[in-house]
Amino acid sequence: MFHEHCVHTSCDAGEGHFVRFYDDEALLAEEIASHLADALTQGGGAILVATSARVEKVLALLRAAFAPADLTRLIVLDAAATLDQFTVGDWPDAARFDAVIGNLVRAAGRPGKPLHAYGEMVALLCARDRFDAAVHLEELWNGLAAHTPFSLFCAYPWSLFPTLELADSFASICRAHTDSGSLRRGDPLEQLEQQRRALALNGEIARRRDAEQRAADREADLADFLDNAAEGIHRVGPDGMILWANKAELALLGYRWDEYVGHHIAEFHADADVIELILDMLMHGETLYDQPARLRCRDGSIRHVLIHSNGCFENGKLRYTRCFTRDATQRHERDMALAQRDQMILRSPVATALLSGPALRITLVNDRFIELTGQPGLRDRPFVEALPAAANGQLHRLLRQVQASGMPYSAEEVCLEEIRAGRYLRLGLEPLYGIDGSADGIVLSAVDVTEHVLARLKLEQARDEREAVLATLRDANRNKDQFLAMLGHELRNPLAPIIMALEMMELRGGASLAPERGVIRRQVDHLVRLVDDLLDIARVTQGKVTLKLAHLELRPLLDKAAEIASAEIRARGHHLELTVANGLQVEADDARLVQVIANVLINAARYTPRGGTIRLSAQARDGRVRIAVADNGRGMTAEELRQVFDLFYQGERGIDRAEGGLGVGLSLARRLVELHGGSIEAHSDGPGLGSEFVISLALSTTRNMVVAAGRAQGLPHGCRVLLVDDNVDAVRMLGMLLEQYHCKVEVCHDPLTALTRFELMRPEVALLDIGLPIMSGHELAREIRRRPGGGQCRLIALSGYGQPEDVARSAAAGFELHLVKPVQPERLLAALQTALERS
Repeated sequence: MFHEHCVHTSCDAGEGHFVRFYDDEALLAEEIASHLADALTQGGGAILVATSARVEKVLALLRAAFAPADLTRLIVLDAAATLDQFTVGDWPDAARFDAVIGNLVRAAGRPGKPLHAYGEMVALLCARDRFDAAVHLEELWNGLAAHTPFSLFCAYPWSLFPTLELADSFASICRAHTDSGSLRRGDPLEQLEQQRRALALNGEIARRRDAEQRAADREADLADFLDNAAEGIHRVGPDGMILWANKAELALLGYRWDEYVGHHIAEFHADADVIELILDMLMHGETLYDQPARLRCRDGSIRHVLIHSNGCFENGKLRYTRCFTRDATQRHERDMALAQRDQMILRSPVATALLSGPALRITLVNDRFIELTGQPGLRDRPFVEALPAAANGQLHRLLRQVQASGMPYSAEEVCLEEIRAGRYLRLGLEPLYGIDGSADGIVLSAVDVTEHVLARLKLEQARDEREAVLATLRDANRNKDQFLAMLGHELRNPLAPIIMALEMMELRGGASLAPERGVIRRQVDHLVRLVDDLLDIARVTQGKVTLKLAHLELRPLLDKAAEIASAEIRARGHHLELTVANGLQVEADDARLVQVIANVLINAARYTPRGGTIRLSAQARDGRVRIAVADNGRGMTAEELRQVFDLFYQGERGIDRAEGGLGVGLSLARRLVELHGGSIEAHSDGPGLGSEFVISLALSTTRNMVVAAGRAQGLPHGCRVLLVDDNVDAVRMLGMLLEQYHCKVEVCHDPLTALTRFELMRPEVALLDIGLPIMSGHELAREIRRRPGGGQCRLIALSGYGQPEDVARSAAAGFELHLVKPVQPERLLAALQTALERS
């Protein structure tokens, strides 16, 4: 069942304490299994105290030979754990040994039956170089066996006795057993000792060979290390000749081996005094650390290096020096950059300081910074110590912020009371970054900008005051524009019935009142122009005038302007001369351009003494059209020329105000000309020498001319018209006018009555005033559209307001036309005709 070499007489005796020395793990496992199997076969007990690896091997052999029931008499323990239970500092304690092992042995024994045990704990102690503890443990086992019969098997590997010096320990272990031997054979003690000595001698020879090989390997490794070291290394003889250099040294300077080794070291130093000093120090046995030097490279460049070197002496004489050469070119360049930075800080025209480290130590400071703070002795002191008043102040907090974040900080003007009370500074904090990327320093710069700040504050105060004045002027100008618009609206309402009444008077004829009607007509037309000018200047000022541009022939426009101004010219007995070049064309809004020229003509008529001459001319010049209005009137001074186009400016006037007007016409003319992209200028040689106004516009060359066509006025007989206006006179006169043209007219003064009349009359056209009581004209229009027949009725709005947004609101309410009061009869009739044609 087991290997034949495992059988020995001690095991057969059933008792005893024997030991085996082994170098074959498999044979040992078989002998342990055989020893334990002898007891189990005889119905006795067995104890196995071993390492886990050995337990696994022995149990495999026993399980193959015994049934599981037989193995219940086998006790298995871990050797290391069991040893720890009864040792104190690797020394077996007798009392603990008896409590652990003694009780185990006594409990495992069976009367009249053998008890076999294997213990590996002594081998563990020897492996820890505690041979004395192992012998002591063997003696404790022997003491236990004196009172309790059992057979103990111990085993030691030969590898625990590798040297001859362990002979005494080996002998002591052998003597502690009743039987000693080798697993190869049952050798007596003398033979075992000879075997151990032979093994030890062979081991010593192997160790020496191994040591020699390791020494050779170390020498080879050292040579390889030196030759392939990352830093330059060279060896110099006592005469200064280079004996050897590694690859890094040659690569650093760019030389081949033969160009460097065998040459005098001084050939490669740029500074003769430095190499002389180095060689002298080494000859006297000194050691160099970080010795700066400059070496010449093969390409002619210079390398800044640091040299570490000492000498190897023998019998007091220098054999050679060993030198380590470290490239310090970048370090030198960095040092130079730092030195330049420091010089720049010291010479800076602004207050500058360099703060370093966690404590923000002021490592560099210039005179301007000392002057700014008024604190001498700042250098090489922490910030809070150098400037105690600034500790935990605003500047200190900013420095900590930059230090923690690594982000720069700047402020155009900041008041740091702790640094300089009452002064404003332009502050800059620029971090300096270390190798790890953190801010390990800060450059602080400060410029006193107090005078600039105070000047700016004064300017800002003046600007605020100016803005307040401008705001007041803007409000006043806005109020003026609103007033002009309201004034024009309120003046238009009474003008409407006057114009209608005058139209009725002319329709009825009668020569007796013809002169009076002529006076009324001229004055009403004059008043209408004044109202129109007031409204137009308000609209132009507010940017609410939109031109309807077209390519136009100029001559008809000048004729129309002359016709508008003719009443004023005839009333003053002036002579008008018109000279116009043929074929002149402009791109313009015909109504607005006519208005401009008419205003200039009327101005000339008013400021020319009775019986004067006014000349209106137009000609092409340099790609533009030049329209000139010249007179032989009162002329203007230089001051008047500068103000002539200002709103409401009228120059010097007599007490009778014979010139008339509001001072609006020329200001409106200039703004309308500028909207056309042109210009208008006034010229005069002085008082009494007349004036000339020149309008310049772009010359148009297009052939697509717009020709104004007249509309024949005529209304269908008996057409139904609804008139709604709370101005009783105005709506009555309008109704009378339409009746003269054979219209059937219903006149209403409020929206509710108008809705009732609408349902009864079903008018074809309804003229509605926008400013009605109860509901506006817009609301009335929407209500009419909702009524039966409302969709077929043409709606025309009447209003004193004619801005684009007013027209848009009327269109949104359902009106098809928007007429601005006062409406000229011909304009009203044309609008009615257009509306009836659509229906």
